[in-house]
Amino acid sequence: MIVPQTERNRYFDYLLSSVVNCDICDRMCNRKKVLSLNNGNLNSKVVFIAEAPGRLGAECTGIPLYGDKTGENFEMLLGNIGWKREDVFITNAILCNPQDANGNNSTPTQEEIENCSYYLEMTLELISPDIIVTLGVKALEALKAVKDHNYALKDCVAEKLSWNGRFLFPLYHMSPRAAIHRNTAKQRSDFIILSHIVDPVRGLKTQTVKTKQSVNMNTNSTLLDMVAMIISEVKTVSFFKLTKLLYLIDYNFYKEFGASMSGNVYLRMQDGPWIPNLRNIAKEFENKIFTTTYVKKKPVLSHKSNDYVNGLTDEQEKYVKAIVAKHVNSTDAAMKIAAYRTAPMRYILEQEKTGRNMTRIPVLYKDTSVLDVDKEIVV
Repeated sequence: MIVPQTERNRYFDYLLSSVVNCDICDRMCNRKKVLSLNNGNLNSKVVFIAEAPGRLGAECTGIPLYGDKTGENFEMLLGNIGWKREDVFITNAILCNPQDANGNNSTPTQEEIENCSYYLEMTLELISPDIIVTLGVKALEALKAVKDHNYALKDCVAEKLSWNGRFLFPLYHMSPRAAIHRNTAKQRSDFIILSHIVDPVRGLKTQTVKTKQSVNMNTNSTLLDMVAMIISEVKTVSFFKLTKLLYLIDYNFYKEFGASMSGNVYLRMQDGPWIPNLRNIAKEFENKIFTTTYVKKKPVLSHKSNDYVNGLTDEQEKYVKAIVAKHVNSTDAAMKIAAYRTAPMRYILEQEKTGRNMTRIPVLYKDTSVLDVDKEIVV
């Protein structure tokens, strides 16, 4: 049953009356039931589901994801995409705070989750969101008590999934303990992806499909999109400068969002970070989206066509334009210095001073840098 929008407040009152009088779970029957109009907007197109009210947060305030460090993290992530609490609805898989014998937060049992699943199902039917955002493993698993699914958080984090006639968007929890599984930078990136899919007031966004030229399956299409955009912005760029611009874009994107934009590997070569397969793109798309000339035997790429439509998101385009604008007038020598001043390259140079051969060591790759993976780092 989907509750008409005009009737939601009345039906919500009925739901609250049922919840307030619930005494099914022995260890929680006398605890505060965290469900009220403080949970958020009954007409929101986005519902967040966490595991349970926290002892120092919602158990004290009566407001989910509020009053503790987890709540601060949640509000930071919302604010990062321009959303407010009053735009969304927030609830939990179970509505009372589970505590152990010592009064500490405890994990809800499967029986407790199933007991509360009826209230969760009624809440989802009442609000009828376009997107259900689960926070953490337990919240995602709790939905199985409403309608079974085979999704595992580690395999589908930040993906739009079909479930029970709606869409799911599983995320990691933002509690301090959960940071070991998903750091803040990656969580910010996850929320940005969410904001590209749905607006909490207007609902699902129309996914415009851009038509791009045929790309060889062995070519990284995001890298090609970046190359095409850089050349269209600067009109003429040396191949050397192009590699450094790509590195600086990927590195800055990695620092902010926890993963590089292109996902490419940058190796330590004589002239700094270098993308092994960039020459393949240069050869494949020469005279299609750019032309190549040689100045002192060094390749220079010039813009040729505006027909290529890139598939970058608005956030990615903003990053490309920002880095290009910063270095548009930089010489090749200045670009090399800028690349060498990044933390991964500084580390490599320090290691080389000790006699280590760092040639062809990955400087940056997907969501890791040499600082993350080098086994010989001395802590």
